[in-house]
Amino acid sequence: MKPQSYIPVYSLTLLLSATLLFSIQPMFSKMILPMLGGTPSVWNTAMLFFQVMLLGGYAYAHGTTKFMSIRAQAILHFVLLCIFTVVLPIAIPDGWTPPVDHDPTFWQLTLMGITVGGPFFVLAGSAPMLQRWFAATDHKDADNPYFLYGASNLGSMTALLAYPVIIEPLMNVPAQSLAWAIGYVSLIAMILLSAILVWAHDGKTEKKGKRKPANDQNITWAMRAQWTILAFAPSSLMLGVTTFITTDIASVPLLWILPLALYVSTFIIVFARKQIISRDSVMTIQGALVIGLLAHMIAFDIHPTLIIILHIALFFFSALACHMELAKSRPSATHLTEFYLIMSVGGALGGFFNAIIAPNIFIIPLEYMLVLVLIMFLRYSTDKDTNLKATVANFKNKVQEKGLDAFLSIEGAAIALITYTAITAATVLNEFIYKVCAAIIAICLAFLLRNRWLFAIMTAFVFALYPPGYDWGRFLYKDIIHQDRNFFGVVKVIDTLFDQRVLLHGTTNHGTQSNDEKYKLTPLSYYTESSPLYTPFKWFSNVDGPQKVAVIGLGAGVSACYSKPGRSFDYFEIDPAVIRIAENPAFFTYLRDCGSPYEIFLGDGRLTLQERPDETYDIIMLDAFSSDNIPIHLLTLEMVEVYLKKLRKGGVVVFHISNNYLDIEPILTNVAKKLNVPGYSHVNLGGTYEDTDIEYWPAHAFSMSYNEPYNKFLLKNEWSEGRTRNGVKLWTDQYSNIVSVLGNRTVVGRYEEIQAREEEEQEEENNQ
Repeated sequence: MKPQSYIPVYSLTLLLSATLLFSIQPMFSKMILPMLGGTPSVWNTAMLFFQVMLLGGYAYAHGTTKFMSIRAQAILHFVLLCIFTVVLPIAIPDGWTPPVDHDPTFWQLTLMGITVGGPFFVLAGSAPMLQRWFAATDHKDADNPYFLYGASNLGSMTALLAYPVIIEPLMNVPAQSLAWAIGYVSLIAMILLSAILVWAHDGKTEKKGKRKPANDQNITWAMRAQWTILAFAPSSLMLGVTTFITTDIASVPLLWILPLALYVSTFIIVFARKQIISRDSVMTIQGALVIGLLAHMIAFDIHPTLIIILHIALFFFSALACHMELAKSRPSATHLTEFYLIMSVGGALGGFFNAIIAPNIFIIPLEYMLVLVLIMFLRYSTDKDTNLKATVANFKNKVQEKGLDAFLSIEGAAIALITYTAITAATVLNEFIYKVCAAIIAICLAFLLRNRWLFAIMTAFVFALYPPGYDWGRFLYKDIIHQDRNFFGVVKVIDTLFDQRVLLHGTTNHGTQSNDEKYKLTPLSYYTESSPLYTPFKWFSNVDGPQKVAVIGLGAGVSACYSKPGRSFDYFEIDPAVIRIAENPAFFTYLRDCGSPYEIFLGDGRLTLQERPDETYDIIMLDAFSSDNIPIHLLTLEMVEVYLKKLRKGGVVVFHISNNYLDIEPILTNVAKKLNVPGYSHVNLGGTYEDTDIEYWPAHAFSMSYNEPYNKFLLKNEWSEGRTRNGVKLWTDQYSNIVSVLGNRTVVGRYEEIQAREEEEQEEENNQ
């Protein structure tokens, strides 16, 4: 075969290998997500596993390159690829259930090891190995095979972007697994062809030796350390920004994939033959975005959607900045497999830091900002004239030449202004002053943008004054009573300036109690008597006899005050930290004082509810949130069938579906229609409780029941039939499509109708 045909063959093989490698990540993570409560930590743990296996694959490629001929390496690789076909198609083995009494991280890692570990390991070694084979050919570009890394990453990004917009909407999980298995077998054939192309050249290489590249250099431990840090920082930052996004929207493949796809795209950019964006431009944009983030953290006045966009953009340019430094310092092709190995070490350390170390060290998720600060110090790090020693020497020269005038330079004035205004903003409680200080700090940091060390030090200083979570204590909250962190996220108990106590999971209210004794047992926030969540309980208050209620999601235990003689509650809660808080009267007293007998079942609500006898409950209320994220596996057709089986005759299911980002009502409407069970929905606008200043919040609820009198009662109370939405198909355990429900259009439409109706009523009153 002619040398010009080598590139298409190797590029296609790398493309397919990377596509398989990166499509299995969201596919298998989606398989196990329902078993672990839909928490964002599932993806962090999965990424740790994949990064460690990637490291193992690169180590395998490097070791076999160092100690084996290409022919022997090719035979070994082909055999391993064939061996791991025994686990295809990928599926979760029967009998695997997560532990309920301790952290499930090790359980998840073990499960992934016995299912996808083998295929992922051998696929991970393919990319550097194929580049090594190409480097051994007689192609004119054999001495610089790094451009093939672009083909590999193109395949990675293609797989990631195709998953949420093509694969997930069109194929259920078993079909995805089967398609992946077919692709894997096809790759074996492509690997065999690639080995055949290099087979003849391997003998020549061993006899004559390869010509040593002109740019070959000795690899020092300092270089290895630099590569490791430059790979560690963007890997950790990717997981940090993913957790930030998925905590408040949904832990689903689309939102896992976006940061990962951007992360992969930075490799395509920096290892491309032609540079599409200059290094200076990247550093400038990245610095400007950091300044914008700091201004937001001080001023606290950006729309949530813009905040997400800001964080994603900052992550992308931060990763691009680090990877540009990494590409700039890459060695010759002689050290290619070692370079990739060191890069994978850094990536794996980033995953280990975020998934294992940080949750056990930091009560709040400080790792995101700490790594962002680290990246500030990595900007221009491969330039000798920007190191700390050179910066100190330049400053000493200025002092010697100008004396005290050196401190009156633009840099000195900027440092002084940043220090003074940052401390001022941190010690006052005035929204206008925050904004003024944010503007001053942003302007001053702009003057330091090109000075690596001064910019890094001053941004680190401002971040220290305004760490993540700082905004919660400035306008609404006066004291943090308690905070904890585990696999399922961060929980806080906070007293507000309005004499209320709030349970926060991530950034979302999971229950509020008044500190005023008069209203101590009054359900607040989403749970007041005007809330649609209360309507089913209101109906059953007029029904005689004992009643059994199941509540999936404990929160602060507010629903215990939906009490009635003979009514008892079963709570299903996955997070032991939430149980400890709700049952501790030093924090909340609903469970103790509302008079409702209750029992708590620890574990995922889906798994634990299935263990209860059929026809047990009069009311089942789904109130499970991970921050603002409703676990998808609790909304599927199969799970609603479980709810209906657990109901007594005349029983009802009510779903709390308040959400800032996702349109949940059409999902449940489709499920209700499929099961031929009437489904109704209602929202309230929020307001103040009775004649007090105590505010209650808007709430959105959906109810299903075969109980006709109950359904008529809903209609009399302004409930209406569930609404559908174009493009939203039936969600099952094997199929869901988050893209189709982005933007909560249904509840917006309901709000607008209520407001219009109230305006008409007000106008009629005025006319009378």
